[in-house]
Order: sequence, then structure tokens, then C-alpha cells
Amino acid sequence: MDEIKLTPEQMAQYKAIVDEVENLRTLSDAEKEKLVRDIMEKPFLDLLCDVAFKYVFQQDMDSLLMLLNDFLPETIVEVSTEPNELVSPVAEDKKPVIDILAKTKDGHQIIIEMQQERRKAFFPRLYYYGSKLLSQQLKKGDHYKDLMPVFVICFTNFKMKHKGCPEGQLVYEYQHREKEGGSIFTKLHTTYICELPRLAQKALKDMNPIENWFYILRNCSNFASKPEGMDPRYDHIIEAAKTNRVPDKERTQYFKAMLSEYDKKDIGDAYYEQGKEDERKKWLEKQRKSVLAFLDKRVDVHTIAECIGLTVEEVEALKQ
Repeated sequence: MDEIKLTPEQMAQYKAIVDEVENLRTLSDAEKEKLVRDIMEKPFLDLLCDVAFKYVFQQDMDSLLMLLNDFLPETIVEVSTEPNELVSPVAEDKKPVIDILAKTKDGHQIIIEMQQERRKAFFPRLYYYGSKLLSQQLKKGDHYKDLMPVFVICFTNFKMKHKGCPEGQLVYEYQHREKEGGSIFTKLHTTYICELPRLAQKALKDMNPIENWFYILRNCSNFASKPEGMDPRYDHIIEAAKTNRVPDKERTQYFKAMLSEYDKKDIGDAYYEQGKEDERKKWLEKQRKSVLAFLDKRVDVHTIAECIGLTVEEVEALKQ
């Protein structure tokens, strides 16, 4: 196990970054220190974080090539990464920034994304990404037959509904097809949705390559060392994901990205708890009539609470 211990100077640096986040600066000094250690003293990066995901796979071409060959239907012998902004000849066009843009030796282009949460217009956004790559391929005088296939691979840390698909499915492939017969219109634009939470629990030795990738991507930050029983073919990615391999600049970017995830989670939890409280208040108000009817019949508050499913304090409050 590669232990990571922050120096006092590093701790002070990261605490200062915590103070830049409005919803986290009110934490006590001890809470800030725990937050910093929880993120930065783990042996391995959290690959669900898009900054870590991007850094690892851009640094380790062997792992990127292996991942693509495990997920895509064709064999790839060479791959490179390109600038991740999808440019356009039209200045006013929307220019999305993606996690990883890869290109194969024969010209196939591949977008690889990591998504922690479902955003608005999730499917249209992925479709736009792939379409943008297609539209950039041809110049004046080129032929449509020269268009090369584009693949979008998106790993998500959430589940979605996919009508007609079996429950145990992990990867969902979307293409242009005829509505009734299902025949493929074109293979130029294919999107793969890989939903990490769908991975079923099983021994590592029993996992196929797709399941191994799901396991690594979802659990990497909780590893103390390489998991026992994991196939040696994944040694590259495990090594590349070690926190102590990351240069200071990139490590700071990673910390800021992780803080953003913590911040959103805290806010989401707060809204969830507030929502539960609001729903409880509405439900309690609906019980007022029943409580008052019991009280008119001189039923004691403990019996009322037990019958309706309230606390004694809630019954007393509804008496007011």
C-alpha cells in the first residue's frame, strides 16, 4: 500500500482551496482537514471524477487502447488523443468540451465521457457530440462515402430506463434504425451508454472484461492496493491511477473537481432532506382532522400516535 501523508504546507494549501467554495467555507478547521485527507490521502484517484478519468487515460495510452478494444466491435491497433474542444468553422456554433477525444490509425474518432450525474438533455448532448465529429470530416470536394464512423462511449454513475432491455444489461448501444423492422440506417454514429451502478456483485475471477472495467472505474478510489484476484492485464490502469503519480498542478485540479462533487452532493442531500421534511409537514396536516376526532372522543395521545403513525409530539402539535 502506497501511503500518502500531506505536509503541513500542502494541508494549508488545500484548506485555502476549500475556503473558496461558498458552501464549504463554514466547515470547522477539523472538518476541512478531514475533507482534505478523505480526498488527497487516498492511494488511488476517483475515476468517477472527470478530471481524474481524463488525466489517467490521456497519460496511459495502453489502458486507453485496451478499454476501446474491450468496448468497441472492431479491433484498434493504434490510438491517439486530440484537443478536447470540438471546433467549428462557424464562430457562433456551440463548441462543447469533452473528456477524451481519441482517433484511431484509420481515422475513426471516439468520444469518451464520464458522467457523475444526469444532466438536462443528456441524450441530445451526446448525439450532438458525435454529429459534430461527423460534420467536421468533409471539406469542399470530399465525398460522403469517405465519412468515417464516430463512436461515443459514455460511462455514467446513474441508471436510466432503456425500454425492452434485460435487467442485467450493462452497456446500451444506440444507432439509427428503422422503427418497425430494426434494420440499421447507418453505422456512422454509434453511442454506447455504460451504466456503472448496474454491475452485479461477483468474484473478480468470474468477471468478463466489461465487468472488470466497471468495477475499476466505480471502485478505484476505495482500493488500498491492487485488488486480489484481478487479472494482470489491468496492472497498467491501476498503476496509472495512483494518486502519488499525479504532478502537483494536476493534483490541484483534481482536488478542485472533487470539491465540486462534494459541494453538489451536500447541496443535493440538503434539498432531499428539506423535501422529506416538507412532505412530512403536508402529510401531518392531512392527519389533523383524524387527530381532532380522536381527541373529541377522549382518546389519549399515546393511543392516537400509535394508531395513526405519529409521534406523541406531533399529536400534541396538531392539537394546537
